[in-house]
Amino acid sequence: QGEGGVYPVSEEFWNLARQLTRFNRTLLIADEIQCGLGRTGRYFAYQKFASKPDIVVVAKPLAAGLPLGAILTTQAVADAVSPGLHGTTFGGGPLICATALEVLNIIDEKNLLENVRARGAQLRAGLERLADKFPIIREIRGEGLMLGIELTVDGAPFVEAALRRGLLINCTHERTLRLLPPFIVTPAQIDEFLRLFETVLAKSPRKALEPASTVPPKQAGRALAAAR
Repeated sequence: QGEGGVYPVSEEFWNLARQLTRFNRTLLIADEIQCGLGRTGRYFAYQKFASKPDIVVVAKPLAAGLPLGAILTTQAVADAVSPGLHGTTFGGGPLICATALEVLNIIDEKNLLENVRARGAQLRAGLERLADKFPIIREIRGEGLMLGIELTVDGAPFVEAALRRGLLINCTHERTLRLLPPFIVTPAQIDEFLRLFETVLAKSPRKALEPASTVPPKQAGRALAAAR
C-alpha cells in the first residue's frame, strides 16, 4: 500500500487472498500503479510471490509522467473480454505509447532495477541508523525505492522542514513520511539526503516533537478551572 502508509503485502496475506478468489471464483487484481514497473526492485511487486494475479493495473511511471495507464490480464481474462467492451476514446496515443516503450527500454538497458535494489538497501540502512538515534521514528517500512518512515508524531512539520532544505517528501496517514526517489538516484545523492534528513529530525520545531493530543500543563489547568 502506498496511500495507506507504505505497508508491503505479506506472503500470508497474498496467499489467503489468492485462496479466497479461487474458492469464490473471482479475480485477484494487483494494483501496481505506485509499486509497479521497478519501484520495489522488481518489475512488479507481486513477483516476489509464487502465485500470480489475474489482472495487473499499472500507470504512473509507465510513460515518464505522461498520462498513460494499462491493464494486464491472464489469457483467460482476456478471452472473456469482447473487442471494444473495455476501451478509451483517447487511449493508445502513438506519442505516449512510444514514450512508454522508451521508458521500458531504458529500465532494461541502464539496469535500473539493480540500482533500485542497491540504492534502496543503502537508503534503508541509513534510515535504520537514524531510527536508532531518534526515538520519534517508530518504524521503517517498504521495499526498494518505496519506503515509509512512521513517526510517533505528526509528519507535516517534517515535510515543511525538509522542503526548506531541498528535500521533496510527503506524508500519508498523518504520521508516515513517504520516500519515492527516482530510479537513477546515485549513492552520493542518498548520502546527501540522509545527511540533510538527519538535520531535519534534529532541528524540527518543538511542536512537531509533541503528540497532537498533548496539552501544556498550564493550559490544562486553566481549562479545568474554567470547566469548574
